Amino acid sequence: MADLTAPPELQSAIKALASLSRKAKGSILFRRGDPGIGVFLILEGEVSLTLEGRASVYPQRKLGKGAIVGLPATLSNGAYSLGAEVSEDAELAFLSRQDFVEMLAKDPNLCLEAMNLLGHEIASIRSALVSHRENKSGSVRMRG
Repeated sequence: MADLTAPPELQSAIKALASLSRKAKGSILFRRGDPGIGVFLILEGEVSLTLEGRASVYPQRKLGKGAIVGLPATLSNGAYSLGAEVSEDAELAFLSRQDFVEMLAKDPNLCLEAMNLLGHEIASIRSALVSHRENKSGSVRMRG
């Protein structure tokens, strides 16, 4: 499971403004290409991120408690680049893009935490892609 847990201060701020919901295993949060309407904070359970129909290009990633799903699309005001499906019954906090951006604008520390988390997510995606490609090609890269 990828460790993209949001800092406690960011989690608390999202929970204070978000709407809470329970989703059953198999529920789709969003599909690749859907407009980025907001972020989901995983309070309990697990969510899988996939590049739908392209597992050979991008491996499935599972996120658990404390992770924020949909951050890149929400911050860029773009489309979700991956699909998100509940892989284990979950309790989620949803915060719309507008409310999320307004929350960040009011508190520079939260904004910094969100940017740091985004950086970790990008690094994690790159690492997963490199690892997946190396495993698929059979090449092994030594890290020193």
